[in-house]
Amino acid sequence: MDESPALLPKDQGVVEDGELRFERTYDVSVTEVWSALTEKERTGAWAFATTFEPRAGGTLTFDFGEAGAATGEVIAWEEPSLLEYAWDGPGGRWHVRAEVEEAGDSGGAVLTFAHLAPDPHSAEYAAGWHWHLDRLGQHLAGETPADVPEDEHFHELLRLYSQAGG
Repeated sequence: MDESPALLPKDQGVVEDGELRFERTYDVSVTEVWSALTEKERTGAWAFATTFEPRAGGTLTFDFGEAGAATGEVIAWEEPSLLEYAWDGPGGRWHVRAEVEEAGDSGGAVLTFAHLAPDPHSAEYAAGWHWHLDRLGQHLAGETPADVPEDEHFHELLRLYSQAGG
């Protein structure tokens, strides 16, 4: 795997047990990460503005702006540690899970993000989630990620994941 600064081994997604998994550590609290994952105003800063009905079996709605909206189902909601949901999108049924826990004695939080479907081996999905998690990191650090659907960093990640075979 190319060891370019754009794809550091500690940040890259790996496929294990049929899931594309990322683990990120942030210097903020578990509740701060949970808030960024679940509050519409915050999800829109690093991904898509998303409204959740906060319970298992609830509904979620993505607001894609001019591109429209999509709805899905909340599979698990255990505040502030587990969020799992699914929706119909390009390529079939999408299914993701986010687990948040304290990062030991550091006072930070560890996010384990898993993409279960479709195709966890897809280089495009790996690059996309990697890019979104980088943007989440910017948001949690108090920065404002650029309001763009993709950028040079995404394209570099796509190139690197494609070279690595997903």
